[in-house]
Amino acid sequence: MGKFFKQMSLVPKPLRYKLTIVFSLMSIIPLLICVYLATNFIFPKYGYTDIGSISLVIFITIIITGLGLYLAREMIESIVRMALDAKKIAGGDFEHYIKVTREDEIGELGKSINTMTQRIRDNITELKDYGEKTKEINIEINKKVMALSGLLQIGSLISTGEELQNIMDMLVDKVAHVEDSNPAVIMIVNEETNTLDPVSLLNFKFTEVAKRPVRLGHGLVGEAAVEIKDIIIDKNTKITPEIEELQKNYELKNVIILPVVLHEKCKGILLTGNRKDNHTFKKDGIELLKVFVKQATIALENDALIKKVVELEVMDELTGLYNESYIKTRLEEEIKRSIIYQRPCSFIIYKIKDFETYCSQRGRMAGESALKKISKLIAENLTPVDKAARFADDEFAIVLPERNKREAGTITEEVKKKISELVIDPKARPGLQKLSACGGISENPIDGASAAELIMKAQHRLQEAIKKD
Repeated sequence: MGKFFKQMSLVPKPLRYKLTIVFSLMSIIPLLICVYLATNFIFPKYGYTDIGSISLVIFITIIITGLGLYLAREMIESIVRMALDAKKIAGGDFEHYIKVTREDEIGELGKSINTMTQRIRDNITELKDYGEKTKEINIEINKKVMALSGLLQIGSLISTGEELQNIMDMLVDKVAHVEDSNPAVIMIVNEETNTLDPVSLLNFKFTEVAKRPVRLGHGLVGEAAVEIKDIIIDKNTKITPEIEELQKNYELKNVIILPVVLHEKCKGILLTGNRKDNHTFKKDGIELLKVFVKQATIALENDALIKKVVELEVMDELTGLYNESYIKTRLEEEIKRSIIYQRPCSFIIYKIKDFETYCSQRGRMAGESALKKISKLIAENLTPVDKAARFADDEFAIVLPERNKREAGTITEEVKKKISELVIDPKARPGLQKLSACGGISENPIDGASAAELIMKAQHRLQEAIKKD
C-alpha cells in the first residue's frame, strides 16, 4: 500500500513533470472563467446562474489555484534554499552540507553539490598533507645543506692546520644543529689515564656528567669505545638498566654513540641525542653523523701528523741552529752518556740584552738579521761535538759534552765578548750598532741529573747574571 501511495505521490516525479502539472493547474483558472462567461453571457440558456453553482465554481477555482501555488512555492523554495547553501559553499564553508529531501532534479542537484563539496574537502586535505610533507622535505633539505656547509668548513679548518680544539668545537656545533640544537659531546681517548676525556660539548647546561672523563669499558659509552660499536637508543630500543643509567646521566631519552676510529683503534666518541618522546632516528640522519665522525678522524690524524712533524723538526728556520726541542733531547742523551762514562757535561744558556728595545727601535727585520749574525758567531766557536740551538726568541743554548763548569765558563766569556764586539749594523747610529749578552751555566751531575734540572739551574743563574749587569 505504501509503495502504491509513493508511486502516486508527486515526490519522486521529475521536475519537468511537476512544472507541467503546475502549468496545467494554473491554466484551468482562466479556462473555467472562460467557460463561466460563455455559459452565462454568450450561451445564457446553458448557464448556471444560481448561487450554488457559482460557489462551486469559485471553490473549485480556489482549490486548483492553491494547489498550483503550493507546488510552485515548494519548487521555488527548494531552489532558493539550494542557492543559499551553494553560496555558503562558494564562500569557503566546505564543511557545509546540503540537506536533500527531494528525489527530483533538485534533489539530484543537491546530491551532486554535496559530492563535489566532499571532493573539494578531500582535495584540500590532500593539499594540506602535501604542503606539510613539502615543508618537512624543505626542512630536511635545509638541514642537509647546512650540514654540508659545516662539513666544508671543518674540512677547510683541517686543511689549513687549525688547532684541534677549534676543529672539535666547530664539529660539535654543527652536529648539535643537525636537528634542533641537540646536546652533543665529543670525547678523545687519553691513553695515559685510560679514559675518554670530553674536549668539546654543547647544550649540556645542567648535565655535569657530560663534562667528566669516562673510564674505558665502563658503562655504555666506555663499552662503545672498547668494542668499537655504534649504539642507537630510541623508541624501538628495548630499555635495560644500563640504558636507563645513560639516559639519566646525560638527561636524554634518545641517544646516538658513534666511535671515532683511526687505524682500527678507537680514538674517541661522539655522543648526541634529544629529549623527544616516541622518536626514531632516521637512517640518513645517522649516516650524516657518521660523516662528521669521519671528519673528526681526519682531524685527529692530521693533528698527530703535525705533532710528529714538529717532533721530527730539529733545525730553527731563522738561524740554522738546532731548535729547542732537539737540544733538550740531545742534552738528555749526553747526560745519560756522561753518567755511564762518569764524564762531565755542561749546559750554557745565553740571552741577548735589550733585544726587545733594539727591535722596537730598529724594526723586526733588523732584529732577525741580528739573530742570524749572532747565531753564526756562536756556531763558529764550537767544536764538532758541541751542539748549539736557538732556545727562545732571543735566547741561545749550547750543550758541551766532556766539559766541566770551569771550561764552560771560559767558553761563555769568550762568546759574550765576541758578541759585544760584533758590529750588527754599521749604518746604524752609535748605540744601536752592537748588542751584548748574559749567560748562565750548569753542569751534570753537580747541578742535576736530568736535562730539565740542568736547564732550570742554568736559567736561574742567567737571571742572576742579568740582575748583576
